[in-house]
Amino acid sequence: MKQAILNALSALNISDYSMTEQQRSSAELFFIKKRLDMRRVKDTHEYSVTVYNVFEEDGKKFRGSSTVILFPGTEAAEITHQLEDAYNAAGYVKNPYYDLYEGHKEAVKEVPSTLSAHTLSQNAELMAAALFAADTRDDAWLNSAEIFACRDHISIFASTGTDVSYVKYSCKGEFVAQAKEPQDVEQYFSFTYNDLDTDALADKVRHALNAVCDRAHATDCPGAGTYDVVLSDRHMATLMNLYVTRSRAAMIYPHYSDWEIGTAAQGKITTGEALNITLMPHVPYSPEGIPMRERTLLKDGTVQCIHGTTRFCRYLGIEPTGDYFNTKLDNGTVGFDELKKGCLYPASFSDFQMDPMDGHFGGEIRLAYLYTESGVKLLTGGSINGSMFDKQGMLTFSRERYTDADYSGPFAVRIKGVNVSGK
Repeated sequence: MKQAILNALSALNISDYSMTEQQRSSAELFFIKKRLDMRRVKDTHEYSVTVYNVFEEDGKKFRGSSTVILFPGTEAAEITHQLEDAYNAAGYVKNPYYDLYEGHKEAVKEVPSTLSAHTLSQNAELMAAALFAADTRDDAWLNSAEIFACRDHISIFASTGTDVSYVKYSCKGEFVAQAKEPQDVEQYFSFTYNDLDTDALADKVRHALNAVCDRAHATDCPGAGTYDVVLSDRHMATLMNLYVTRSRAAMIYPHYSDWEIGTAAQGKITTGEALNITLMPHVPYSPEGIPMRERTLLKDGTVQCIHGTTRFCRYLGIEPTGDYFNTKLDNGTVGFDELKKGCLYPASFSDFQMDPMDGHFGGEIRLAYLYTESGVKLLTGGSINGSMFDKQGMLTFSRERYTDADYSGPFAVRIKGVNVSGK
């Protein structure tokens, strides 16, 4: 198939292109409560081909691009037709000209993972065992679950010399936790791991069952006002995405972000911790074949790195790094029990979001804990709304750690003076 694509590109005189071949194998398990409802094994294979069209108009030089997805078994005539259409379409994309990334041939790399020691079916079964090992309560249980153990073989080939491949394992899934007394409540949870982290999954299920049971008992809405708020686990990755996104070349070039090397990203730090963030590679190569490595993003709150695709890095006059999505946060000074004293702790939301354009974060509360001198109160309803641009100089992080597929760092953060809507 690869040769058929190359033949078509040659026949069409398309000299600039890149091709990504993705072969995915997966073992999938679907449960209703603890009963295995369906077992499925899948293999998928596809080619993503990007063609570039360099042209001039009114004395200005442009490089347009267009991408097509092709599958093994596609007839030669259809391959040629789709690539020709893509090339013609690229002639209408007026991106200012830039030089493509020039790589070279490398041996196949395998992302280190404990998942590689087992078959995909074994990985799925081991994670399923961990999932249900924690499902032991009478007042809350898992009413459904799906588990996907995957192996991806990615090959990236480009006309500029790039020829790299890597193999990556992962295990992801989702489950619904349910409690029926005193209210019938269901909550959705998802997970992604790059290692056979059965302990982390079992802990996640235990926390989920505790949370859904507490949600079933929560009836009161928080009072409207301003609170110190604690956010934790998955919401940490959402908050840190602000810094990953605003340091991206694709945000800086069109002036959506004014960051540059040396910018004080947190502004004035008053009572909080200065952020120390490292960008972590989630794969060995970017989709363009750029080698990915650990890069310091923020040191004591100051920008150390701008990252992005070849196109936007060229526009800024910096070396292409590839886009990063995973972070490691090296902060944390206070124990979690101390951190949450006197705080509202929303443990789950209908949908927690962060807008990297204006720094606003918020979400509708499904379950929250209000910690006061008289005890802990279970709450549901209302919402929180704040701006990281206003609060980022007053952040305090827990010493306890949390790791997910795209985040490693403190389990929780305390944010001062967050607006809460309620009764």
